[in-house]
Amino acid sequence: MKQKRTVLVCVTDQKNCERLIKAGHMLAKSQDMELKVLSVQSRCKLKKIEQAPLEYLFNVCKSLDAEMKVYWSDNVNNVVHNYILSNRVAELVVGVPEKMMQGNFVYDVHQAFPDIPISVIDESNLMKTLSFQEV
Repeated sequence: MKQKRTVLVCVTDQKNCERLIKAGHMLAKSQDMELKVLSVQSRCKLKKIEQAPLEYLFNVCKSLDAEMKVYWSDNVNNVVHNYILSNRVAELVVGVPEKMMQGNFVYDVHQAFPDIPISVIDESNLMKTLSFQEV
């Protein structure tokens, strides 16, 4: 069976990432795609991480029938790039990046995958698709 195209939501370990997951769910549903959620946590956080926010996000994903994966790595870009390549990612949903410059996660993903639209969800839950001029 052919794997469906995927909307990938990238989250941190904060409960407020629920808004990203819900926005990704609406996007996936409207385009008949799968919803997958990815969180890449630094290895140094492994022993200190508070489990409650990640568990909360897992439960949000479960309620929306979405798969959530957590990886422990100090190289976020490599993990995300490999995940995109192996999961037929057609769209990406992220929170608002601090700056759009080389070395920034969103910027680097866009450089590696310029054909994948990136939707940014701001704190007011407004979705904006990044244009090439902004990146």
